[in-house]
Amino acid sequence: MESKVPTAHIRSTGCISNLLDGTGYEQLLKEAGYRLVKDVGNAELILLNTCAFNRLKEEEAIRLIERAKVDKKKGARILVCGCLPEINRERLQKIHNGVTFGPKDKSELLKLLQNRVATLPDINAPISYYQYSPLKKVIYQSKRLIEFFPLLNRVSIINRVLGSLFIYAKDVFCLKVETGCWGSCTYCAIRLAKGRTVSRPLEEISAEFNRAIDEGYRKFVLVGDEITSYGRDISQQLDILDIIDELIKNERLKILYLESFEPSFMISNFDRILEVLAGGKIPVFCSSVQSGSNRILKEMNRHYKPEDYISCMKEIRKKYPKIYLRNEIIVGFPGETEDDFLESLDLVSQLTFDFIDVYEYEDRPNTAASRMPHKIPAHEKNIRRKRILRQYWKNLLLKKN
Repeated sequence: MESKVPTAHIRSTGCISNLLDGTGYEQLLKEAGYRLVKDVGNAELILLNTCAFNRLKEEEAIRLIERAKVDKKKGARILVCGCLPEINRERLQKIHNGVTFGPKDKSELLKLLQNRVATLPDINAPISYYQYSPLKKVIYQSKRLIEFFPLLNRVSIINRVLGSLFIYAKDVFCLKVETGCWGSCTYCAIRLAKGRTVSRPLEEISAEFNRAIDEGYRKFVLVGDEITSYGRDISQQLDILDIIDELIKNERLKILYLESFEPSFMISNFDRILEVLAGGKIPVFCSSVQSGSNRILKEMNRHYKPEDYISCMKEIRKKYPKIYLRNEIIVGFPGETEDDFLESLDLVSQLTFDFIDVYEYEDRPNTAASRMPHKIPAHEKNIRRKRILRQYWKNLLLKKN
């Protein structure tokens, strides 16, 4: 009699690295003999790959776990992985007493699979559409509409906003270049979960890229937790721009997407960045300034001046007006005065971004900023966030550049 095929459900939240991990778990479980199902209630193994970048993402992860506990069938096992087990294990243990593992050590999953597979390889592939949230699926399908219906391309505001959003699937090959971060921003807990930078050898990245090119892929995204930290852990004098130079030389490459460039790296390597942008293969450029106040940037342990950032972004807009520009701002950092905030607002007023993420500062476990005094009230952070967004939309709608 033929044995029953075990079933599994995988759900990922958060960043592109998490979605890529979720894609890898799909492949791994298929290799181990599992059949993937969309409904939690039909799964014998439920793998929840969580994000805890901020409180919003942490709450999403907690709701996901609690919902799975209600919907799962009797005897089904829940595994929780990703950043939540590393960032807020204490809270996780209050609602889940099963298997957990973080981004750095996935041996618990191998144990569970009982030697059906020997290793957990790094996954370089298109992200599985199944791993997308409903919102990301809507954005992805909207971007596909722009590609297929030329009339939509003439609506500038639609083109600029959707064009700058980081959504990758099907025809975009994800090429992992590093994991971890070299920085020590006082507000960030992701580095506590991911650890220090570990860079892949250039030869390995090039070989993976060439295999994907030969398979027909023409669009790529470089994946990493902080791609501008690439190379700092290895002896060769390499950085992320060396990787980009190597890839864009290939005539068959059509598009190369990049995650955010840390501003101090951008500023110190700006001439080289202008050179790689000149090739026309990089459609989106993101550099997350976080604040327009020198004092707050110092408290965040970020090492650059807002005026240098503004100068660089203006130069990119002037030289390459078709490149979509993205940015991130944090409002309400501990001790942020109205004057500090106005400096951030002034920075946004001077630059026209195609898309901007505005985050209200939140304490994250075990970070230096969580121990700082002079916290900003929630209602004031919300007001400041809205003021930044109003300025962003005003620039986007009224300015031509």
